[in-house]
Amino acid sequence: MGKVFSKQRLLAELNNCSFYPGIDPEELAGKLSILAGIGTTVEGGITRFPYTDEEKSAKEIFKSWMEEIGLIVREDSLGNIFGVLEGEDPSLPIVLTGSHLDSVPNGGAFDGPLGCLSSLLAMKAITETGTKPKRSIELVVFVDEEGARFGNGLFGSRVMMGEVTASDLKYFKDDQGNLLYDEMKKAGFNPDELASCYRKHEDIFAFLELHIEQGKRLESENKQIGVVHGIAGPSWGSIIFYGETDHAGNTPMEYRKDTVAAAAEFILEVEKSPRMFSQTAVATVGKITVFPNGSNVISGRTELSVDVRDIDEQARDNLLAHLEAKADEIAKKRGLSFEVEEGIKIPPVIVPEHIQQTIRTASENNGLSVLTVISGAGHDAMSLGRYVPSGMIFVPSHNGKSHSPEEWTSLPDCVNGVQVLKESILSLANQ
Repeated sequence: MGKVFSKQRLLAELNNCSFYPGIDPEELAGKLSILAGIGTTVEGGITRFPYTDEEKSAKEIFKSWMEEIGLIVREDSLGNIFGVLEGEDPSLPIVLTGSHLDSVPNGGAFDGPLGCLSSLLAMKAITETGTKPKRSIELVVFVDEEGARFGNGLFGSRVMMGEVTASDLKYFKDDQGNLLYDEMKKAGFNPDELASCYRKHEDIFAFLELHIEQGKRLESENKQIGVVHGIAGPSWGSIIFYGETDHAGNTPMEYRKDTVAAAAEFILEVEKSPRMFSQTAVATVGKITVFPNGSNVISGRTELSVDVRDIDEQARDNLLAHLEAKADEIAKKRGLSFEVEEGIKIPPVIVPEHIQQTIRTASENNGLSVLTVISGAGHDAMSLGRYVPSGMIFVPSHNGKSHSPEEWTSLPDCVNGVQVLKESILSLANQ
């Protein structure tokens, strides 16, 4: 295993940080360390699921930090936290910024918390100038972005945008069979007041989220800030091949109807097909379930999960159609049958050019190098981006590591991100 998070490792990079008025690198390192200490695993990672004691502790600390810088803090009935820095004209649509504090199992210290802390310290730096922006700026900490406990990701942001219904709360369960609805009540929230959490879309002027890249492009191209052009729309589903279960020793090769061999051929098609349709498309088989899964048995049924993503929705759907045709071709050639089980399809989100330009300008004004990138991963900005102008700022991930204890972003990169976020939200708030 590589290195895991520590405050000492962050502070060792202190001398390489740029100095920006109102932004204290030591404060950022300290607050990241405090959050990283909540839900720590034996492997050095973090497990912080929604509606648990660990998440409650992290949120209570974060609310106290929001209050310390003078924000007007509230928590809605399902657990989203908000803190308002009031502008000159509170009647104007607000600029929203933030991220999430929950984690995947044994995850890293930066995915989510860095976005929340960057918003906090950016707003603190703005307050210390003594001037009010034209529009109010609001910090949000969304509940359950990862979906790691209930399989219901981007939950808090989808709630806020009105996409979640009361019946949804009684549908999703965790691995122990606990209903999302019941766990909310146990944690002190009121799921029966779901509608009170909805936000009018016209009340939000723009949303910005800072996040680690979770990939290698920024680091490999030696760029400091990623300006996200679009967030890829994922499509999830399954391909199931049906053949015949037979004895591995007594069945000649020419008589076999082996679904594992068909699956292997299909996986290679998944790997090579995306570039036929788009330079930004990706496709993955991440899970294979073999039946009956015996070492001396020819499989009569194999299921494959298929994840296809692109920022070009038509190209993504054309790729999906191509892969289904390839599955049909493979099945017929081998004397098998197959079935497609469709999962969810989420439209991609393109970041408006004026939001991208705002981030580029803030970066260039501070002498920071910029790269236009796409996000293959989903983020809360995706939920908001379907309704209001939304953008993302990426900072580099060391070796592209994420969702693991080895997740790391250097302190200088973190601080640069705070400065770009500060200038970007201030620019939007003064429009």
